Amino acid sequence: MKVAHRALRLFPFSLAAGCILHAAGAPDSLRPWDTYHTIMWVGNSATKKPERLPRFYERLREMGINSVSVGAGANAEPVVAAGLSFYVENLVNRGLCLKFSSNVRDWDKFVTGWARNGRPESALVRDYCLDDPGWRMWAAKEVQTAVRRHQTHRPLAYNLRDELSTTISANPFDYDFSPAARAGFRTWLKSQYRDLAALNTQWETRFPSWDDVRPFTTDQIKSRMAGGGAVPTGAPDWAALRKLKFDPAAAVREPTRWNFAPWADFRTYMDRSLADALGELRRVARELDPATPVGIEGTQMPSAFGGYDLWRLAQVLDWVEPYDIGNAREILGSFMPGRPILTTVFEKETRPARRRLWHLLLEGDRGCVVWWSEDSIDWASDDYALTAKGRALAPVLHELQSPLAALFLRARRETDPIYLVYSQPSIQVDWLLESTSDGPSWYRRFSSHEARHNRLAQDRAAWMKLLQDAGYTPQFVAAEKLPELVAAAAGHDLVVVLSDALALADGETQAVAALARNGYRGHAVLTDGPTGVFDEHGRLRGAPGPLDGFGQTGAITVTRGGSAPAAVSRQIAAYGRERLRSETAPWFEWAETQLGLRRPVRVPSASHTRVYRYQLGGVRLVAFERNITYHMSEDLRQAGGNEALETPVGIAAELEGTAHVYDLRSGRYVGHTDRFSFTLDPWQPSLFAVSPRKIESADLVGWLAQQAQAPAR
Repeated sequence: MKVAHRALRLFPFSLAAGCILHAAGAPDSLRPWDTYHTIMWVGNSATKKPERLPRFYERLREMGINSVSVGAGANAEPVVAAGLSFYVENLVNRGLCLKFSSNVRDWDKFVTGWARNGRPESALVRDYCLDDPGWRMWAAKEVQTAVRRHQTHRPLAYNLRDELSTTISANPFDYDFSPAARAGFRTWLKSQYRDLAALNTQWETRFPSWDDVRPFTTDQIKSRMAGGGAVPTGAPDWAALRKLKFDPAAAVREPTRWNFAPWADFRTYMDRSLADALGELRRVARELDPATPVGIEGTQMPSAFGGYDLWRLAQVLDWVEPYDIGNAREILGSFMPGRPILTTVFEKETRPARRRLWHLLLEGDRGCVVWWSEDSIDWASDDYALTAKGRALAPVLHELQSPLAALFLRARRETDPIYLVYSQPSIQVDWLLESTSDGPSWYRRFSSHEARHNRLAQDRAAWMKLLQDAGYTPQFVAAEKLPELVAAAAGHDLVVVLSDALALADGETQAVAALARNGYRGHAVLTDGPTGVFDEHGRLRGAPGPLDGFGQTGAITVTRGGSAPAAVSRQIAAYGRERLRSETAPWFEWAETQLGLRRPVRVPSASHTRVYRYQLGGVRLVAFERNITYHMSEDLRQAGGNEALETPVGIAAELEGTAHVYDLRSGRYVGHTDRFSFTLDPWQPSLFAVSPRKIESADLVGWLAQQAQAPAR
């Protein structure tokens, strides 16, 4: 009864919070995505000989492929006749992705020339303005044409565009200064500020009329930073900018220097512009086909540029295929629970592919996209034989469609009440602060650089690894949802982690302060630096705020149960760098002491083992995997440095109470126990069922599958 009572204390809050904190869920009208789809991205070679398509589809099935990509204007009849599912690729081919539809063919050459030619504002006009009614109308017609062509065949999904961006990837550039974008920006500003005087006060500007309002370019905001004057004049003093360091205590004496609102508001508007365009195109598609999800592929890491506010994007997507850079997959997984998330398979060997696809299945992925048919099929052979890559991936793709894998697809994942705050204004402010060292070459701080070097992203990843290594399942929450999260937490455990949360709205800072002041011992606030010192517009707060003292540079601050903030001499980035090559036991002891949360399944933290928990028909499913770094780089290569976790390791797992334990892979009954041991293969997860009653069935997986389909009691 003690274990059951403790479980009831946690789960109601988790479920209630889930109703509040996630982006709007997929409407009930959407067709259920209840099987794992292995999708081949089909290249041109497949259609060069139409008469050989049946052999091609036969080879795909042999490989374990059950679905394919189909172009928006292509004929899907042969695919349907072959018994394969399909999704529709790239409905809008101009405007969303500038890589292939812009006058800029070479981004590096373009921005280099822009700087060499005096950095003219005339170049800051996007080839296709996302606010242009003409482009919007054209894009809507493209979507309508594609949906009408394919809807009768019940496609898996519609992809509006692959690798879309307001720039290229998440590269920094001041798009879009076109007349339509600036007009839309001014209209939006009127919804943010009560009148022009309020805007001028916030921005420290002197615009005489709304028609004169113009955002600051990146050069202009850096000129304000370097010189400290409200009105930028001429080029920034790049030498002074490089020497500039942000110190919250000293910054309040020069608030204008740190007022980024004229720049940050425009970055926010460009995020909104992309999201609004996608939301409108989704609406157009769903008017014709309300059952098929609409989404995008090839998304970037959270960024100040490119339109990559992941919380905002999550509001307008039914599905997504993210590049897992900067924790993007985990962030979108928190914001889009229950909606299809896919990944791209680029591995060529069995073991790495098995490891990552099982990892993503456990995270909630509902399929994968294999890149691509061109190197999976030997097109020169008479029978279209599978290549070495195709043969290597085949066992993995079949395995992910097995009844065992399907259990985890249908189960409800358990999470812990630990929330890392996602703050897009903080990402904007951080970019300005980090890029001071670049001087005049800030425009070359490409997303590939950010993926490897962005400090905020490194801190965020380190927090996730620490919490996962310590045995917890944390999740992300959008900063704007903090007031609702805290309000729902009365009497329930709640830990909020504010990593590099430099910029927060008043309501958000007040909610965090209220959580910290609450005397309930299960409430804790963890920070790793100055917190909420800027408002949501990127303006430095002058007067002491409710979170003063909550964060110190170079230290982690813990505030819990109404106590005063306590700083500890730990830097979270150090854990990210050293977790696999130094003694980390003090970190785990510290985490367990500070968090103080129950862990229904415990393993030694030093083993760096990730623990997943699920509920399926009254039975808990538990998966264990080595907690390697899966995050991609910009060119889709996996991060290295995981060699220390690529050997088998003995694991001793402990449960809160005794239960009947089963090994799901072998079907073996482990026993009625509160602890069990096993050897963890670094290339595939160990999977167990933990049941309050003994399962009297020779077909363990089949019995569990039936429980998943049984009506709730």
